[in-house]
Amino acid sequence: MRLPGMMVKDKDGKKVIMVENVAATENEVPGVIVYVDVKSSVLRTATEMVRIRPYAKAKATGVHMHRPDAAAMASHRLQVKPEATPQVQAPPNNKEAARPNGQGATSKSPPGPRPDWVPKVNPPANPDADLTAAATGVTYSPYNADGTCRSADQIKADFQRLATQQDPPYSTVRIYGVDCDQVARVMPAADAIGVKLFLGIFNLDDLNSQINTLVAAVNASSRGWTAIDTISVGNELVNNGQATAQQVINAMNAARTTLRSAGYTGPVVTVDTFLAVERNPSLCDASDYCAINIHPFFDADTPAEQAGAFVLRKVKDVRSVLKDKSQKVVVTESGWPWQGNANGKAVPGRDNQRVAVRSIVDVYAAENPGGLFLFTAFDDPWKKPEAWTFYAEQFWGMDVAQ
Repeated sequence: MRLPGMMVKDKDGKKVIMVENVAATENEVPGVIVYVDVKSSVLRTATEMVRIRPYAKAKATGVHMHRPDAAAMASHRLQVKPEATPQVQAPPNNKEAARPNGQGATSKSPPGPRPDWVPKVNPPANPDADLTAAATGVTYSPYNADGTCRSADQIKADFQRLATQQDPPYSTVRIYGVDCDQVARVMPAADAIGVKLFLGIFNLDDLNSQINTLVAAVNASSRGWTAIDTISVGNELVNNGQATAQQVINAMNAARTTLRSAGYTGPVVTVDTFLAVERNPSLCDASDYCAINIHPFFDADTPAEQAGAFVLRKVKDVRSVLKDKSQKVVVTESGWPWQGNANGKAVPGRDNQRVAVRSIVDVYAAENPGGLFLFTAFDDPWKKPEAWTFYAEQFWGMDVAQ
């Protein structure tokens, strides 16, 4: 989530502070700082903790109220010789729908809203068919290019295409929320290709209503709870400053109790970025396993061929702060864009996506088996391309890498 306000430095010039007109209390959240020049061209990125400070308190405590030469906050996203990638410009007036994966999930924009958009699929006969074979699953968002909901028939067709993406097929598909009647629509589509589902409660608003919607949809399906691998409560809420770690934990515990009474006995977790978990290991301590999102592309010093090493390093960093050092760690998002602007050594591209995904899958499978979800099944043209995600937000679809 990009936070509105003014980015400043503390008196020593060391701590990055976001001065926010609407913030009620001071808080510190992890984020990726994108430094740009006066023309908004990206210079570099840095992973830092950012202190959110109300304007009144910033003024009272003497924070320098100038704007630094460059500072824009990205989300959780806040990687052979890299192939050249055209520097694409942001298309005009492409409004983003308010959808779950807008967490910077992640460029050239589509020519306009296309409600009948169909994901691209390469012919199944290709030498990279086993590229993602070691991955547990893949993420999926059921929205059209204009942000409207995909129909049950469209979702079923997407899952049929999804079944051709790798050999052997993914075992699990992750979705993020209950809007668009997506659980009820995705369940039969998953049944048809024999995969399990990783379901999600996207935010903490009206938690009971979201859980009731999820439970009703699962109970009405043919496989019921046997089709559900995991249920998450929240996606990067702490990282994005939308909730405290304790608020998320309280909601997760309440959801677990309700879900157990409804007959679900599987894992209940919360998902956040590796940065957020390093600062708040209780998020994993309170989960049935540790679920983290790691995106090497948003580290400017990581080229595609080192993406796997980056993921593994961050998994080890997270594990080092956990109460139970043997706790299962699942990477619930990781991938690489095939189009967009370069982020230092991290360069989008079709070849680089293949190299990065191969690196992530191979290293993770060999060194830390336990679960890996690739981001994402298909491109997300409903998302808004912006400079702080390097105009790559729409172009992480794994169908291109296959």
